[in-house]
Amino acid sequence: MPLDTIYLTRHGHRLNWTIDYNTGAYRAQFPTPTGNPADPTLTSHGVRQSHELAAHIASPGFQPKPFRVYCSPFYRCLQTIQPTVEALKAKQQQQQQQQHEESSDIDACADFDVRVENGIGEWFGPTSFFEHPSPATPPTLHTHFPSILPSDPSKHKPHLIPSPRGETIAQLHNRLATALAGIIADVDAEIAALEESQRPDQRTSKALLICSHAAPLIAMGRALTGAMPDDSSTEDFFVFTAGLSTFRRRGNKVGTAGVGVEALAPGTKILRAETKVPDWRGGKGVGGGWDCVKNGDCGFLSSGAERGWHFNGEESFDTGPMAPPSEVPTSPQDTSAEKVGHKL
Repeated sequence: MPLDTIYLTRHGHRLNWTIDYNTGAYRAQFPTPTGNPADPTLTSHGVRQSHELAAHIASPGFQPKPFRVYCSPFYRCLQTIQPTVEALKAKQQQQQQQQHEESSDIDACADFDVRVENGIGEWFGPTSFFEHPSPATPPTLHTHFPSILPSDPSKHKPHLIPSPRGETIAQLHNRLATALAGIIADVDAEIAALEESQRPDQRTSKALLICSHAAPLIAMGRALTGAMPDDSSTEDFFVFTAGLSTFRRRGNKVGTAGVGVEALAPGTKILRAETKVPDWRGGKGVGGGWDCVKNGDCGFLSSGAERGWHFNGEESFDTGPMAPPSEVPTSPQDTSAEKVGHKL
């Protein structure tokens, strides 16, 4: 059976940072584990959300269980997904020891080592006079999350790295569509290879679990369904902290590449020769198209839906010494010289 389900979740409630529009300097509210001021940890409430998410996904009624797990390289996302991955690994180990494969709700070939994918990382608006902070490297992340990341960082190679100079909303959507198309193609190929040696009755429904940020998750929902609204601020996909959306595949046809790499932000690094920008709009979707069957579910969270977000125009950081004197911040949520990083 091909990959047929994708779960999208947003990181839990996190600490903040600020941005000085005049200099492009980021400042963390509190010291961060990776040293990146835009890479904070979860708050205690966010940690609680992460454990509630884990209990939900590991519960017997949650089906199908994830087969592969992908995550943004930012600390808050890995911290959010850590309890879930540890719970799934513990359950997998218990089932292997009991050798009750017939009654197992975890696929025997599931691999829960998290695949860090830069292509599904944070969104920063475009700038022409400074670079946004980059996430930590895989070896550094492994020192913080050894229980969920592979010991060999080269085990998984990301599809692309976002431009350090940021992106427009359109470029963000194309970046997420490109990353998702690559992820889906990778997992489809792995499933096909596994099923060559399996009997039909051994083949199970396969699912992906992806943890990312608010803006990228909205873009992912649109890339999967192929439904890009005329107004990007349309509230179509809900991205509450630690909420969970579910997408079911319409078919297993692979989308065709129809957009040039110029659709991505200048400075975006394509890391694989086969990586292409797919033609996903107009209802096509990536990987054959998907339907959203559960949108921003928070029923398993004790505090319910919190900190929803939606686009509200482009976010530009061209307000420093190289910008026109009349230029002001274009973030829809703040027009001060120093902006609190509470958006994502």
